[in-house]
Amino acid sequence: MNDQHPFDTTILHKAGLTESQAKGYLALIEHGVLSPAELAKKTGETRTNGYMICEKLVSLGLATKKEGKKALYTPNHPSALETLAERRRKILMRNEQEVKNGISSLVDYYYDKRDTPGVTTAVGRSAIEFVYNAILADKQPLEYLRSPYDSGYMSSEYYREYGLKRAEAHIDTKVIAIATPRSLNRWSLEYDERRRIAQRTWLTSKQYDAKVEWSVYGDKVSALTFGEEPIALTIHSKDIAESFRQIFALIRSQGEAADRKKTPAE
Repeated sequence: MNDQHPFDTTILHKAGLTESQAKGYLALIEHGVLSPAELAKKTGETRTNGYMICEKLVSLGLATKKEGKKALYTPNHPSALETLAERRRKILMRNEQEVKNGISSLVDYYYDKRDTPGVTTAVGRSAIEFVYNAILADKQPLEYLRSPYDSGYMSSEYYREYGLKRAEAHIDTKVIAIATPRSLNRWSLEYDERRRIAQRTWLTSKQYDAKVEWSVYGDKVSALTFGEEPIALTIHSKDIAESFRQIFALIRSQGEAADRKKTPAE
């Protein structure tokens, strides 16, 4: 007959245990030592499930298997639930990040199966991450027009790691940047080489001072607006992407190639 435990199992469920595992853990606490068959009888489970529950509790750090001819299990201290909950939280965070990093390829597949261009949007810090993660996932040559207003939204360390990740992914990059004193002081040919920037063109602030960064990669064009809250607009269209590459070529013809550390003439 099933043992009825007055203890509320909610906390056990929140830590990630199933109802059967929660009942099994409470049965171990109540009786101290149980064989899988005994645990099954006291929780109303089958003998097979009794063995599975015991082994699962061991793997979760909530029970210990005693050495001997007969398989016996004892409960571990409930503080192990904190470790279990923390492990579960880390798994959820990792899964969330993997979804963010991998969703770009699924979006591409979705629009590849449709004849009309597609548009996706994102808002906030995730908007910047969405675009940059899509660029890293695509591994296609990148061209982008940088806005002089992009600082302050993400840390310098984030931008540094993003640039190095592009290089690690062998993404050849052409950048059109605005020649401000700050950007020129930080720039060098070695800086571009580490980030696999094959071509850099300088524009003056008179030529471009909008709060929008434009990127074209693969069959996509992305616009990142740097207002009070960043907004990302990504267009999935081979024709539109090709038109932007031609527009970028025209823009580069109006700028100055970054072959020396010199502010372009205003």
